[in-house]
Amino acid sequence: MSEKSLKPIIHSIFPTPIYTTKIDRGFTKQELQFVKEQKKHCKNNTGNINTKDNYILNRKEFKNIKKFLDKHCKEYLDTVICPKNNIELYITQSWLNYTEANQYHHKHEHPNSVVSGVLYFDSDIKNDKILFSHPIPYKQIYPQIDNKKFNLWNSNTWFFPVETGNLFMFPSSTTHQVETKQGNNTRVSLAFNTFYKGDLGENASLTELIL
Repeated sequence: MSEKSLKPIIHSIFPTPIYTTKIDRGFTKQELQFVKEQKKHCKNNTGNINTKDNYILNRKEFKNIKKFLDKHCKEYLDTVICPKNNIELYITQSWLNYTEANQYHHKHEHPNSVVSGVLYFDSDIKNDKILFSHPIPYKQIYPQIDNKKFNLWNSNTWFFPVETGNLFMFPSSTTHQVETKQGNNTRVSLAFNTFYKGDLGENASLTELIL
């Protein structure tokens, strides 16, 4: 009588949280007009352009957008980080990105930030996506293999289609990019960084940091 084999279980440890949601309303005419006007006040970036104002969420035109993003920063903090300490996740810098046809947004991370996010004001779900990359350089061995199918364990990149109103939040150390823009629309996104505010560590263990 042969022994019955048990199906193995594969555990995913230390996964990267990619927080996704969508704004619960349409953008107002005032917000969209402000976004349009800001395109006149941009600087060149690697592959596309972004606003000279790197604290764009402090503008009165984005007052309600800021409230929406603050709410989801708290949700991310409570759900993903689950702090015991009395801290909050607050938005530091913020700016608008404009990507035309045949432009792109280079592969990058966000230093001096805990969680970064991007909210899409104009995006074509048929053509636009955000692409995340696995930190391959940190692997000791990286053999080149042609996979017959891709999954969460063997993929070096992972993309999400994006549409107008989508919000993505992720650890700022996560490598991400926008590939060459297809389609005729101007892809417009608001990006932001965050940091902790409050008490980190413990006084007794000499790890306390008050921010």
